[in-house]
Amino acid sequence: MKARIPLFLLPILACLGVQPALRPQDSQVSLFPRASEELILGVADVQSTSAGTAETDGVLRVFNQVLWDDLSFAGFFTMAGRSFYPSKPIVRPEVDIDYEAWDALPFKVSFLTVGNLTLKDGLVRVELSVYDMKQRKMSFGKAYTGNVNQTREIVHRWADEVVYQLTAGTSRGIASTKVAYVSQQGRNKEIYVMDYDGYNPRAFTHTGSLNLFPNWAPDNSKLAFVSYRPNPEVAIYSYIDGSRLPFPMFNTLASTPAISPDGKEVAFCMRTARGDSDIFISNLDGSNRRNLTNTPAIETSPTWSPSGRQIAYISGMPGQIVIKDVDGSNLRRISKEGGDADAVSWSPDGKWLAFHWQPRNKSNYDIFVADAATGLIRQVTSNRGSNESPSWAPDSRHLIFQSNRSGKWQIYATLLDRADVRQVTTTGSNTSPAWSGYFK
Repeated sequence: MKARIPLFLLPILACLGVQPALRPQDSQVSLFPRASEELILGVADVQSTSAGTAETDGVLRVFNQVLWDDLSFAGFFTMAGRSFYPSKPIVRPEVDIDYEAWDALPFKVSFLTVGNLTLKDGLVRVELSVYDMKQRKMSFGKAYTGNVNQTREIVHRWADEVVYQLTAGTSRGIASTKVAYVSQQGRNKEIYVMDYDGYNPRAFTHTGSLNLFPNWAPDNSKLAFVSYRPNPEVAIYSYIDGSRLPFPMFNTLASTPAISPDGKEVAFCMRTARGDSDIFISNLDGSNRRNLTNTPAIETSPTWSPSGRQIAYISGMPGQIVIKDVDGSNLRRISKEGGDADAVSWSPDGKWLAFHWQPRNKSNYDIFVADAATGLIRQVTSNRGSNESPSWAPDSRHLIFQSNRSGKWQIYATLLDRADVRQVTTTGSNTSPAWSGYFK
């Protein structure tokens, strides 16, 4: 059963039509090309500098596993298999790195991450560095201090630093980002927020009703979503302190909000007097509301271009993906084929539109991406349940989405250029993920 809410409750409404899309191997779109020079990364286990205890061993296990997971999922590196590593632990890298032993491996490690950890009185201190294995010298390093409960946060920050440094600023990494999503709690659905890898989930709303379609402000200062009061209305909350910000109730059904790149406006769909839904834009407090579409078609799921000059959305039933300038001009249709699609999401780099689509004669939805300039389509998921509601990571290389491939609705993330799919949530029923931007 698909995660759909009836039309009168204003869910994601649109349905798109397309003939069978290009299979990945047939696509003319080259997604996220890798660097021409392969970068092989070694990740040596962080070692303890204090007396071994069960607590220290536990912290080390978490630290080393999370670091490996973060760096491998980043997608920029070829991870050097640990089974090949020299056996000598690296506590003091300036004397413990045996360059001759590392050079004897069947592959040449480009860079090696090393570190040591001290746990005392509930505080964790780690000294971490990356060594250039060709130049045989330290490339960069950092030290972090925090309590035991901040271990994963420290790892994420270091992983992002490694990505940033080794890609020469091409990416800031995604390990420190967050994901907002809908978690069903009995008959209610609340907005939750978790780490990008599914850890540390916490309830953001506590309304005891239905809350749907979360959307982050670009600076992560706010979350917009749909809240039933009892009818679906747009709600905007501060992510900083959880307070509700002023936004009017329009005495009609409103849904699928999207905050603009400059954080000053919000686009949303709202039912009109005709009975259909149009795309509207207003200031963040609901003032200066204007109708962007104003047609008899059902229009929903707006998503802003990174420049803030255009909006893509779903139009019609069955629907189509269209793009329009925010002044209402230059309507351009992206999809030109049959089928049923929805939940379009514009990548932060402006190149791609992600959406879910059920081609003709198919029983499930899958995730697809279209080139925003040419409309060429590439399939991302296939043959694993129904895959829906994609949302871009701020690096424009990862997507998060909902899928029932395990029998229940859970959230999955994928690295597009390597077809690496990871399950993020495991318990309950979880849908409508929205990836945050970068935190300062």
